[in-house]
Parts: sequence; structure tokens; C-alpha cells
Amino acid sequence: MTTIEALNASAQQPCHREGEHIQEEEKMTEEQSSPELDLSALAFEQNHQTFRALNHQMWQIPLISMTLTGGLWFGVSKVDGSPFFQVALLFLATVGNACLFLVIQRLRYVIEQTLNWLETRSPANFVSAKGDCWYNRPLVVRRSFQSMLLLACFTSFSLLVMTCFQIDWSRVANPMTKTPASAYYDQHALDLADSYEGISADAAHPGLANILKEGFADARVDILDVGAGTGRDSAWLALLGHRVVAAEPSSAMLQIARHAHKDSSIQWVRDALPGLDIISSHTRRFDIIVLSAVWMHISEEDRPAAVSTIASLLKPSGFVYITLRLGPADAARSIFEVSLDELTELAGSNGFQIQYLETRPDLLGRDEITWQSVLLSTESKT
Repeated sequence: MTTIEALNASAQQPCHREGEHIQEEEKMTEEQSSPELDLSALAFEQNHQTFRALNHQMWQIPLISMTLTGGLWFGVSKVDGSPFFQVALLFLATVGNACLFLVIQRLRYVIEQTLNWLETRSPANFVSAKGDCWYNRPLVVRRSFQSMLLLACFTSFSLLVMTCFQIDWSRVANPMTKTPASAYYDQHALDLADSYEGISADAAHPGLANILKEGFADARVDILDVGAGTGRDSAWLALLGHRVVAAEPSSAMLQIARHAHKDSSIQWVRDALPGLDIISSHTRRFDIIVLSAVWMHISEEDRPAAVSTIASLLKPSGFVYITLRLGPADAARSIFEVSLDELTELAGSNGFQIQYLETRPDLLGRDEITWQSVLLSTESKT
């Protein structure tokens, strides 16, 4: 190598080293700044994925609501004999839709915050879609979904309230064993109601009507109507100004009675002889106890207990009015044969005196049946 070449080589070495040094500094600068760039990109991607997930969940809520509400309403229609279960299902539907309303409110809020962040980070790539009509403006989807949820919630609550009013709570509180007689009246309640309500109470009970007119015209007494049926007699007694408690074992007949005479002040109770458990559990006693077309439904072995129960519910100066169905038994309706002699013996063993009132034909036109009316009292009634 010549002297000139050596000088040129030595002059180029510092420049080469300086270039390498600059490249190393740029590389170090890039390495120092790359973690921040990677973190920002990661956050952008993460928020983008979060937005997509939340948006998907929000669109699933109407489907969840329809499935929840429809399933619960269907369940209510299938559990007609379980009132507590019906109320529970409707309550769950009400609360479920209310909770979904709040969930969609929260989801849309988080989505909005995520969209705002994405717009700030990348305004050039962000689709605003502000809308210029009422149907494509922001929040129209959320409001539509929430309107559906409120409607489902309100409907479920309305059904809940109506169900509570329609349930025979006395039946729930007193789950009586269904007898053949009450089963028959439950099944044929509507047909029987037409025939019963077609006969006036004073025409069906002329003897009792005379007693009330002569001895209780200006009095207001406590009356228990046992086996009230459609409430015809109870409504008649209440219209005369008396305080009436109506006991009926058939839930269907009791429902008809409440609806047919809802304007009266009658206290309706689901109860039956021989025990009258609900009424007997209270200390209330009655001036008059009415058993119209009831005695024949009480079996022979239960009749002593029935008379004893009646005696315990009667005031010392009160009386019992009973109609006896004289005719053939009917096993399908749990109707047994009765006689005045049998009742006289049972009454005497419980300290009652019996007074015959009248015998009359069947008002429904059945030739094989007649009716006797009697009074039971602890003192003679004239």
C-alpha cells in the first residue's frame, strides 16, 4: 500500500465508525419507543374486541327476554292448580325483565365509553353514524329494546295482580280434601248455578222468610250459611240487613258466588261440615245457622259430629234452619238418604229441640223428591 492509499484509509475509518454509531443510536431509540407503540396498539385492539363482545351481548338481550317471559307465561298456564307457583313465576318474569332493562342500560353505557375512546384514538378511521332521522339516531336501538322490556315487565306485573285477585286464598289456606260432592259441584258449577239462581230465596224457604219477617224485621243478627252454593240465600239474608258468613266447600261454586254477589257484604269462607274447621277456629258465634240442601251430603257416620259442631257455633238464644231432602240416594253426587226421625234423635242428644215447619215439592220439578224444613233450637220457637 502506498503512502497516499494509507492516508485515505485512515481518513475513512472515523467516518465509518461515526455512521455505525448513528445507526446504533437510531436502533436504540426505536427499541426504546417500540414498547409504547405496542401497548397503544394492544389497547386499541383490546377495546375494539370489547366493543364487539358488548354489542353482541346487547343484541342477545331481546332473545333472552322472549325466552324467559314466554317460558314463564307458559308455565303459569300449565300450573292452574298451584296458585303459589303461578304467582312465583309471574313475579320472576316481572323481576327478570326489570333486571334486563338495567343490564341493557349498563351495556350501552360501556359501549358508548368504548366508542368515544376509539374515536379519540383513531378519528380518521372511526364511523360516527350520527343519523338525521328519529329512527336512525344514536340510542334508538337501546330505547327500542328497553321499551319491549318495560312492556313485558308491565304485562307480567298486571297478570300477577290479576292472578292474586282471582285466586281463592281460602282454598289455599285451607287445602280441604275434595269429596265426591264437592268434586261434582266443581265440575257442574255453571250448569247448577243457572238453576239455583233462577229460584228466589224466599220462594225456596217460605218458613224461614216468615220467621225473619215476624221476629227479626228490625234486628241485625249474625247468620252462618253452611253450604252456600252460588250465594243466593246468603245474598238474600245480607239484603235484609244481616251480617252473613257464607261457607262453601266447592271452590268453583264459591268463585261463582263471589262474582255473582260481589256487591254484598258477605264474608266468604271455604269450609265444610262436619268440622267447619276455619269457622270453628274463631270465637264468633251466630244467631242463625242455615243448612239449605246440605244435610243429605253428610254421611251417616259424620252426622253426630256435624250436629255437635253446629251446637258449638250457635248462640244460646239462636236457632238452626235445616232443609231435608227426602228422596233416593245419589252416589255420584255423594247424596245420602235422610229422615226427620234420625235428625230428631241427633238433635235431642245435643240439647236441641226440633220444630217442624213445612213440607214442599221440589222446585226443580223432580217428582221423586220432596223437602222438609225444620228448626233446631235450645228453646221452643213458636
